[in-house]
Amino acid sequence: MGALSDIRIVDFGHYVAGPLTGMLLADQGATVIKVDPLGGPTFDSHANATWNRGKQSINLDLKSAADLDIAKRLIAQADVVIENFRPGVMDRLGLGAVAMTKVNPTLIYSAMPGFSNLDSRSTLQGWEGIVMAATDVFRPIADYRDMVQMLHRDLSTRIGEPVFTSEMIASGFAALISSLAITTAIFERNTSGVGQSVEVPLHDAMLQAVGVLAMTRPPFRAITKPIFSGFDHQYQCLDGRWVHIVATVPRHAEAFLNAVNRGDLIEKGLAKRGLATKTELNALLIQTLTDVFKTRTAFAWEGLFVELDIPGARCLSSQEWLDHPQATQSDLVVTIEDPLLGPSRQPGLQVKLLATPGEITSPAPTPNQHRDKILTELLALEQRDAVDRKQVDHQVNVDFPLAGLKVLDLCIILAGPTCGRSLAELGADVIKIDDPSRGGVLYHHDINRGKRSILIDLKTPGGLDVFWQLVDDADVIVQNYRSGVVEQLGIDYESIKARKPNVIYVSLNAFGDQGPWEYQPGYEEVVQALTGMQTRFGGNDRPILWPYGVVNDYGTGFAGAFGVVLALIVKASTGKGQHVTSALARTAGTLQSAHLIDYAEKKWDEPTGPYSRGASGFQRLYQCADGWLFLGASETSSIPEIVGLNDGEALEPAIERWCLARNLKDAVLELTTGKSAAHKLTWIEDFSSLKSNQDRGLIVTRPHAGIGELRTTGPGSWFSRSKIHIGTAASIAGSDAGAILEEVSRWDLDELVASNAIVLP
Repeated sequence: MGALSDIRIVDFGHYVAGPLTGMLLADQGATVIKVDPLGGPTFDSHANATWNRGKQSINLDLKSAADLDIAKRLIAQADVVIENFRPGVMDRLGLGAVAMTKVNPTLIYSAMPGFSNLDSRSTLQGWEGIVMAATDVFRPIADYRDMVQMLHRDLSTRIGEPVFTSEMIASGFAALISSLAITTAIFERNTSGVGQSVEVPLHDAMLQAVGVLAMTRPPFRAITKPIFSGFDHQYQCLDGRWVHIVATVPRHAEAFLNAVNRGDLIEKGLAKRGLATKTELNALLIQTLTDVFKTRTAFAWEGLFVELDIPGARCLSSQEWLDHPQATQSDLVVTIEDPLLGPSRQPGLQVKLLATPGEITSPAPTPNQHRDKILTELLALEQRDAVDRKQVDHQVNVDFPLAGLKVLDLCIILAGPTCGRSLAELGADVIKIDDPSRGGVLYHHDINRGKRSILIDLKTPGGLDVFWQLVDDADVIVQNYRSGVVEQLGIDYESIKARKPNVIYVSLNAFGDQGPWEYQPGYEEVVQALTGMQTRFGGNDRPILWPYGVVNDYGTGFAGAFGVVLALIVKASTGKGQHVTSALARTAGTLQSAHLIDYAEKKWDEPTGPYSRGASGFQRLYQCADGWLFLGASETSSIPEIVGLNDGEALEPAIERWCLARNLKDAVLELTTGKSAAHKLTWIEDFSSLKSNQDRGLIVTRPHAGIGELRTTGPGSWFSRSKIHIGTAASIAGSDAGAILEEVSRWDLDELVASNAIVLP
């Protein structure tokens, strides 16, 4: 039985974001009724087999009085509504948040427009490409092909043409964050008894994927010096295929160099940390490894990575990933018998809970398959009058939904700390525990805002003793070490549970909790390589990291927080905690779900590579006289008439001709109609300076201890009633040790510091 087994959801979602959100909740046990137009899903995609799995189906014509009445009745008996229309569309139908929460005061109404109703672009059609154009996704990648040359060039200007990517990251992030927001509202409702509206626009969600790329200090100049290491890089192999190795940790670099008989490079300092800032040494390493990797096949190198226990993988296509042993011998990929496609392989669950495991209960339904069943059950619900219709004050209980929750965050790098940060934004008291021997906390000011910080050496008796005292006072523990590490330290789930039976314990890693790669170290780059993301973006000839290099990390962080709230919902009724797991490879499946599905008739023909400009003439990048724009339009739009399509002329060349004759401002204005939208390509610096983004808390500049003013992204505002905040600026790592110790009645800070159990900044 899933954590949401008593939750009833009406899903009006179309295209990707809404249906994907409904799927994530259905996978955790919710009853999800998918409402589609009379002709079936708006988006004719094979991925509907993934996005609509586990749901019931009914087709309604919302312009018909009878069907509109059915929609209202369904909402009146629902716990949650999901919709991703433009702001105002559901209001005009009489199905908007204000009207429906009056009818059903316990309703949680989730909206996922392209742009917020507080954004001047709210009326713009929120096509995926439009949102990505507004958030600096479509970048040139020619720069990345000669990495040695790139080491020496100025990045303050961009060289080359922008590249289209077919990964629907904006919708994926909106779905992950909306799932977290919806379940948080459900959890809060258990206390207040009142529903509320939740809004996560695709644009706002995409800024969460930007993350550290938007983090900078005044005067906010663009990054001008590339920072990457030759040990975090793709290399072409003997068979022409590519691998990505991440051996930036000295022991990994040394193990690799010794294995290929290049110990001389260790003596030259090429295995040390900080190589990314040493241009000449880095160039030497890249040139040397370029030759080394051409001596074996990609498959052989991947085998060596596993043998040496260092992060690295082949750069596969998504089709190849589905046949990889880690996919076939785990539940990262599952086979579903779809009524339209037959046996289909698709991504497994995003989040797993040990005590209340979710499951895929059924394949995606055929259109209108459950109409009679849905209407019969609706009548029974109405006759039972299960929902109290009294009017309530929707302004009650405006506290943070996770206020009072105590969290220990043991995580490193990005995914785990993002989980802890998300819980802090929702009001939890999060203590960040870092290992003082790591020599700094990467991305600290982005991922550790809103937390208190302490540096504890868990390998010392004194440090471990302090940790256990903190455990006694905690509700949730989050860690993202690879499988086996926490067991060695004795702080794994079973060990913690033995001391604190009702604890919620979260484990996040790269490759999941099953399969031959369960214990393999991994990072974002490796997961992108293995699951097909690098190949889809860069092409088979030169796989490249997706433009925002850490989307799986950030996405897994939100998924982990989603899992925590699911576990809190269960704990509220049972008093029991449980183990929650997720992984970067799971998130890669969710974010690639538009493509990551295989069946007998599947054609792997999505746009890929450096010359990709779009999915079709109606969804494409076009160059104007003074820059580039993205056009998003339906095939029934007036675009052919606007551009003056001549008889016998192909659409794309006609639009290209038309755009080149105009400047961006005029082209965007003329191409934006009722069924089409256009948006200029916007850089990070452009959207970071938008007053609307700053006013809504999506871009925040404030003082940080020790460094002065710093700009980061913020969560914005999700709820109509509950609070969410960016929290305090990240404190200096370790600076809260004294206050944290006093809360568990420890007054021996000096002794702990003297014994190296705790380190002060």
